[in-house]
Amino acid sequence: MTVFSDKASDAAKEYSWNTLQDRLRDSIVSTNSSVAVSFDTTSSIVKNATGFVVDAEKGIILSNRHVMSAGPSFHKATFFNNQEVFLQPFYYDPEHDFAFFRYNPAELKGVTPRAIRLAPEKARSGLEIRVIGNNSREKMSVHQGELSQLDRNVPEYRDSHYESYNDMNTFYYQASTSSKEGSSGSPVVDIAGDAVAINSG
Repeated sequence: MTVFSDKASDAAKEYSWNTLQDRLRDSIVSTNSSVAVSFDTTSSIVKNATGFVVDAEKGIILSNRHVMSAGPSFHKATFFNNQEVFLQPFYYDPEHDFAFFRYNPAELKGVTPRAIRLAPEKARSGLEIRVIGNNSREKMSVHQGELSQLDRNVPEYRDSHYESYNDMNTFYYQASTSSKEGSSGSPVVDIAGDAVAINSG
């Protein structure tokens, strides 16, 4: 079955993987979170992850629920030009592994983020993708791969040294990438720079 073949062809003509990082770098942030006390499903810990801008005008960043944590915590984001801003927890989903932070756009200088469009409808098996984020604390690491499965089981966090939270009542995509710790919350993008998924686990 062929899906989005015409759109993919048009995108390949208009965009290039070589320019992807330059197009998105102002919109992807590395995050640092300090969880002060154990609460709900999260232990006291300092962790690094990723987020990306989904509303530049209002200063909304999308990341993972397990990045934000449910209890008292302190968060900051570092943009590509090394400017840091404080993040306010805005919303975390009570069931699924996504959350929104808010920052003050007026505080930014020398960087102009653009909202990364969410396009889960473009996901298909075999789609070439890039995972861009704070992989291994490298801030702007790019890992290539492709979506290999669209209905895998959710990951198990119970054996993790810092999490007991598990997503539920949903399905995950599986991708052949080498992303590691720090890439949670990274956008999984196609050649057009649209986020077909958010990296988790």
